[in-house]
Amino acid sequence: GRRQVHRGDRLPPASLRTKLPRSMAAYMEPGELRRKPKFQPEEYHDKGWAVVFILNVVLVTGICSYAWYTGTFAELQRGGDAGSVSKAEYDALLRVMGVSLGCAIVFAVVWLLLLQHAPLFVVETACRGLPVLFLIGAIAAFVFGSVLLGLLLLLLAAIMGCYVYYYLWQRRFACAALLEQVSRVFSKHPGMFVVATVTLLVMCAWFVVWIFALVGTVLMSGGAAANPGVIILFALMLLWGFQVGIWVIHMTAAGLLSRFYFNEDTPNCVYESAGHACSYYFGSVCFGAFVIAILQTLHAIARFIEQRGVKESNIVLQLAGCCCACIISQLEDVFRMYSTYAFNLISVYSVSFAQAGHVVIEMCWTAAGFEALVNNDMTGLVCFFGCFCAGLINCLVVVFYALSLGLATQMVIAAATLGFVVGYLICSAASSLVQSGCSALFTCYALDPQACRNNAGMEKFQECLSFKSW
Repeated sequence: GRRQVHRGDRLPPASLRTKLPRSMAAYMEPGELRRKPKFQPEEYHDKGWAVVFILNVVLVTGICSYAWYTGTFAELQRGGDAGSVSKAEYDALLRVMGVSLGCAIVFAVVWLLLLQHAPLFVVETACRGLPVLFLIGAIAAFVFGSVLLGLLLLLLAAIMGCYVYYYLWQRRFACAALLEQVSRVFSKHPGMFVVATVTLLVMCAWFVVWIFALVGTVLMSGGAAANPGVIILFALMLLWGFQVGIWVIHMTAAGLLSRFYFNEDTPNCVYESAGHACSYYFGSVCFGAFVIAILQTLHAIARFIEQRGVKESNIVLQLAGCCCACIISQLEDVFRMYSTYAFNLISVYSVSFAQAGHVVIEMCWTAAGFEALVNNDMTGLVCFFGCFCAGLINCLVVVFYALSLGLATQMVIAAATLGFVVGYLICSAASSLVQSGCSALFTCYALDPQACRNNAGMEKFQECLSFKSW
């Protein structure tokens, strides 16, 4: 008559669990969560945060619109008529930007195709290439006379080489099978790329509106609004909007992969997942995004303090800014990982952010949950290597094109920087879909491994699990 205990039901020792707040007793445990219906949201969670975010968007848009209709930007436009860039140079820069964007999109598509059709080659290349990147950086540092930086990069290259040889290399087959599984699902549902593209365009529009709102606020106040408090507030607004867009894409991808995992995917499941992320789960998305935006804002303030110390040769400010930036960065990484798995649970079982977070804490005590974190780290390294290579190749293409147009040296340097950033960001947006899908599969497996065995379409994921016992 004893109930069989699954791996996902294994809980921390009672002595540790009793230290949790009493209010957490009402939250769900992994075993209870599995009994909830999947993909059937019935109520809007964390509604207050959705209302606050909408007010934030309305406020920024209202400031921008008011400044525009009152002619606040007229003087700024008149001042920009006497520019120092000729029309020929301006047209050449536009062509360079167009080539940069087009090549970046092509490289991102090629990267996704490689993940689908040659995942083992990609993983092995990344494992070999990561130490080489640090080694090349060390050589460049020595060439330019920075001995200390060169020695540091050499040390990092040695550490990365040992890490790859003793740990990552034996997991390359499992990582390749996982990446191929996720890429196959996305190829069957191209609507995921449509949702991601539309969301990225909305994020770009949000950035433009935010720029006009900030400039309009400064101009309307006669420069009085250009103080640290206002700048920090506007930075928080901007980062909050960006984070909401990023997590909407993540929850859409997680919903798609989770439906595929539980064999409940339909032709319209991508748009259904996106609809849930923008409605029932939107409050939870806004809450998690707000915490990360605050941490990013605090990190930027700490970096500003550090740079101020460098400028003033103040060792106290440098030390304080560096330590605070390091601590805040670690907190951001921890909460981002925590939010990733919490949002995965929300996309399946439609619970609140607090309930999902409690289950994530419980999952971290199980072997399956810990293994998911470790493997997700490896896919992140592979995706980082691919994004870096895409940015580097795009940078070289843009440089050669800019030189063929006869642009000045400063213009070529600016175009090269732009090419690397655009190439890296576009490929990173594509890679984020893959990482979201990987984390969703690990979350589903940690809660219900039997569903994986019953799904014939999960053969590559089952192959991934066969390389190491969970």
